[in-house]
Amino acid sequence: MRFRTGLVVCAVALGLAVPQAAGAAGLYVALGDSYTAGPLIPNQVGTPRDCARSDRNYPSVTAAALGLTLRDVSCSSAQTKHMANPQPNLPAGGTNPPQFNGVTPEAAVVTVGIGGNDAGLVGVGEKCAQLGATQPNGRACREFYTAGGRDRVKEKIDEAAPKVAAVLQGIHLRAPTARVAIVGYPAVAPTDGTGCYPMVPLSPDDLAYINELLVRINAMIAEQAQANDAEYVDTYTASIGHDVCKLPPTRWFEGLAPTEPSFPLHPNAQGEASMGRSTIAVLRGPRPAPRAPVASGLRMDRAPLRVGPPPRFTFSLNRAATATITVQRRVGNKRYGPVRRVAVRALPAGPARVSVARSALGRLRGAYKLTVTPAAAGVTGIPVALRFHLR
Repeated sequence: MRFRTGLVVCAVALGLAVPQAAGAAGLYVALGDSYTAGPLIPNQVGTPRDCARSDRNYPSVTAAALGLTLRDVSCSSAQTKHMANPQPNLPAGGTNPPQFNGVTPEAAVVTVGIGGNDAGLVGVGEKCAQLGATQPNGRACREFYTAGGRDRVKEKIDEAAPKVAAVLQGIHLRAPTARVAIVGYPAVAPTDGTGCYPMVPLSPDDLAYINELLVRINAMIAEQAQANDAEYVDTYTASIGHDVCKLPPTRWFEGLAPTEPSFPLHPNAQGEASMGRSTIAVLRGPRPAPRAPVASGLRMDRAPLRVGPPPRFTFSLNRAATATITVQRRVGNKRYGPVRRVAVRALPAGPARVSVARSALGRLRGAYKLTVTPAAAGVTGIPVALRFHLR
């Protein structure tokens, strides 16, 4: 998730190593925010240095256990938009390139931990601490965010769902054969309705509200994983009982005044190790069979067409896929001639529009059939076809 400028400068002072090597064999690419990066946990490595990546974060733990070569491009404070766009104005003046730059076709495994900053969850925790500092038994946090009968944080979580889906689809497009997993958020707050004021200046209800938000964002992430051919890594269950209210060494997540090197309300080294174990358990299991992509709603923009302008067609994909588009001309009452391959295009999920070059139609009047065949992750979907005429 995100972190404030002041503590990032401390991270810079810890000493920083060169970026991790990224060989092609067994390449593991890690994307994500500060829960992936591990700010302030020594040793801080990589560039730009103010992304605050640790060599003990869960990608490092996972890569070592599975014998993979790690390319860690995660960055603290990242949002979903920073997958495809640079992340500028980092605390020490750096800019992290688009994290998708690290996702290449030879990747064998890609994990991503993202969405918390889109919903502003760390900021919620900080605001709740301000509101609840004088209300150890109140409901200040919940009442602030649900004023007017709307839960503004839960709305932000719901709004993040299509953004998380777009991230997963973008990974599939860039690394079509990679095993893709999205890592959920751990149980930072107590799950039993208790509190620990003043050690963590939040009331039991404040902490319960934060836990509800974590459960909700994890449910959203799991839903998007299922809908976009990614595996979901549950880090929440294994971390129950190691929340910010526990004492060291049982505490895996630091409170507002950390007692171990870590950013407030973030995993310490033990928390990252737990997230690593959860990730390893998923990746050591059998790889689920990918869902076949589905093309639907194929139609022509206008019909019938005259020979001349290139015809345009629209359809929709349920997931990112390549679409092979072919055209045939009818040469008999029911028989169509040889296939003319028009294009093979990598397309994101959602609506798509393609034009068929006039040269592919031979500039001949008559009946034609256009077929769209989607494929993704080595699985070919059912072709869909549309018949049309050129006058």
